Order: sequence, then structure tokens, then C-alpha cells
Amino acid sequence: MKTLLLLAVLLAPLAAHDSDRHWQVEDQETIHRSYAGGTGHKLVVDNFAGAIHVAGGGSQIEVTLVRHNRAESAEKLAEAKREVTLEISAQGGEVKLHQDYHHGNHRGDEEGYRVEFDYDIQVPAGTALWLGNFNSEIAVKGTSGDFNLHTFNGHIEVNDVTGAGSVDTFNGPVKIAFRRNPEQDLKVKTFNGAVDAYFQPGLNAELSYKTFNGGVFSDFEVAAKASTGEGGTKYVYHSGRSGSGQIGQGGPKLEFEGFNGPIRLHEAKP
Repeated sequence: MKTLLLLAVLLAPLAAHDSDRHWQVEDQETIHRSYAGGTGHKLVVDNFAGAIHVAGGGSQIEVTLVRHNRAESAEKLAEAKREVTLEISAQGGEVKLHQDYHHGNHRGDEEGYRVEFDYDIQVPAGTALWLGNFNSEIAVKGTSGDFNLHTFNGHIEVNDVTGAGSVDTFNGPVKIAFRRNPEQDLKVKTFNGAVDAYFQPGLNAELSYKTFNGGVFSDFEVAAKASTGEGGTKYVYHSGRSGSGQIGQGGPKLEFEGFNGPIRLHEAKP
């Protein structure tokens, strides 16, 4: 039963794409919004289907959203517009955009329609990010606030950033590249996909990792870390499919977890 359940989960994205041939009618709507942003502000995007792209720059949070509606009939298209809405709130320094299903589920394909929200957002320096998705990618570039990025079926790509936080997906690779090495803890996780993390020369960190099917590779020297326990001082670097160690002088904790795919730590080239 567990094997069948896992197979169903892994095939879910393929089934969704296969159902595209049923859509007879479609339309789209573009929405623009602007909000205050910067250090101390937070952007929250809670999405189900559709890409989320965020870039650093400007003096405000600038949101461009394209809503795509697809359905089997005009009646189903009207139902999609009633049942799936965009909820927006901005208070206390937090801007939140939420894809709301009024019946409390995401069974649009089964109900005869599909709704996707594609986001292109620009955020000022220092804006914290919480981006959640399910059936598509997340891409972040040139930001300088902390981040929490989560999707299920889709890759995550993070380029030219500062800050730290967590990044995880289930079906898809993760790439993350830092303009300045993180000064706080970082956690990166995927189940099906490779992890590629790019750091600047002179990285100082405490490294830990777990993997199952895939190796762990590092451009940085990783030294065994001493710990004192009941049996005295021990040095732990690699044990089975997990390991830990110190890079440089030590520092924030860098935690990587994978299952099907390699974990690679790269030193960025000048």
C-alpha cells in the first residue's frame, strides 16, 4: 500500500498535464498591486498552481499577477471564477496573497476546471519572503532578506541572494547561489532531485547532511568535528548516509537533506 501511494504521488504532476486536452474554454486576467516593503516587512505568497518569480529591486513591493482560467465549458469557467479567488491583505508590515478555494479543497481538475496564478514580484532590499506553492516552480533572484520557500511539484532556483532560511521541495531539484555567504542557519531539502548550493570563497559554517540515493560532494574542505560525550571526545564526519563537519572556522549551520539525487556544494568562481 505504501508503494502504491508513493507511485500515485509521483505521477500526480503527469496526470495534471495530461488533462490539458479537456479544456475547451479559457481566459486570463492581469492584476497589478503596490505595497510598502523593505527591512522589517514580509511578503507571503500562498499559492497552489502557477509559478512564483521574485526579484530584488525598487522601493516598493510590486506585484504583477496573471490569473489563468481553463475549463471544460463556459459554465465550468464561471464556476471556477466563483470558487477560486485571490485574497489579499496588507497589515502590520506583512503583505499576503492567498489562493483561496471556497470549498476547502483543490479538486479543480476533477470539477472540470483549472485555475493558475503566475506571480512576477519585485521587492525592496531587506524584505523577508515566505513563498508557498504546490504545482509549480519558485524562482528568487537578487533579494537580501531572509526566506522560507516551499513547493511540492516543482523546482526551486535561488540566485544572487543574501540572507538565510529554508528551502524545500518534494519533486524537483534545488539550486541556491549566495552573493554573500549566509550568517544565519540554512536548511535545504528535496526528495526527488539534486541539490546544488553555491557559496563565496572563505565559507565558514557547520555542515550536516542526509542522503539515500546520491553522493555528497564539496569544493570546500570539511573537517571532522569534535564532540564530547559519555565515551569521551569523538570526531564525527561520515556515518552511513549522514554526516557532519566543519567548514573553515565554523559558523552558522548548513543542513542539507536529499533522497534521490546528489548534494553538491560549490565554491563560486570570480
